[in-house]
Amino acid sequence: MKTHISIINKDSKLRKQKGFSLPELLVVLLVAAIILVLALPQIISSRRLFRFSGFQRQVATSLREARQEAMSQRKPVTFRYDNGDKNVVTYGGDFGALGDVKNVVVSLSGSGVESDDVKYGRPTGIPTSALSDTTNLTNLSSNAVEITFQPDGSVMDASNNPQNQALFFYHDKYRLDTAFAVSVLGAGGRIKVWRYSQGVNSYVE
Repeated sequence: MKTHISIINKDSKLRKQKGFSLPELLVVLLVAAIILVLALPQIISSRRLFRFSGFQRQVATSLREARQEAMSQRKPVTFRYDNGDKNVVTYGGDFGALGDVKNVVVSLSGSGVESDDVKYGRPTGIPTSALSDTTNLTNLSSNAVEITFQPDGSVMDASNNPQNQALFFYHDKYRLDTAFAVSVLGAGGRIKVWRYSQGVNSYVE
């Protein structure tokens, strides 16, 4: 009797250790493939959004570094955004004139984001009112925007009046999800970053 029970127990263990049959394995693989196909576009989209979100930090960082260099060198230093090649260029002072090899050049395209995806301005449908710090979109001039920081860190116009500036960007394929702005208050050169919020239909700091 004991021997019979022992044989049954061994058979049960063997059946448990067999694992999936071929049809079961095919079903599992098919379900996994379907889930992957459905999720892949969202994964790609999330990665692109994550990469584009880094542009906001890059623009703000380049502005802050240009301001800091102007103050430390005690010379005017210019931040330039070129909408043609989607580059940010820092020149002036020890960085030399525009086009000098000493210029600091940072590209906003690449790493999965095409140059045509980077758009300057606001997406259609977003309010065009000023940000809450009173700055508004700085229009492109010769397809570029230049912000020159003075040795005291301020931004002045030709008449030596404080000049507020704001740069707006978005990704062409994910417009509302990616819209952001970076503003510069001319009097003190203070730099702020903003992101568009669909909930309030406005840019928030």
